[in-house]
Amino acid sequence: MNRIESLNNPVARNIQSIIELKGLKQKAVAENAGLTAQSLCDVISGRRVLKIAEVKRIADALSVTPNDLFKTD
Repeated sequence: MNRIESLNNPVARNIQSIIELKGLKQKAVAENAGLTAQSLCDVISGRRVLKIAEVKRIADALSVTPNDLFKTD
């Protein structure tokens, strides 16, 4: 795991899981959150650090709370 991946976890992992569970398209989630598809992809894959201001927008796009994105199992 690289440094960015460790900074983004567990949020990036939860974003990906929620997208898959809800059968959403990553591009649609990104657009609804005001991000580019590439930007969201980079966050999930650990190539870009997730900004705290983006967490709420992504949570809203996924119809979950920001707390849901920070959950660990």
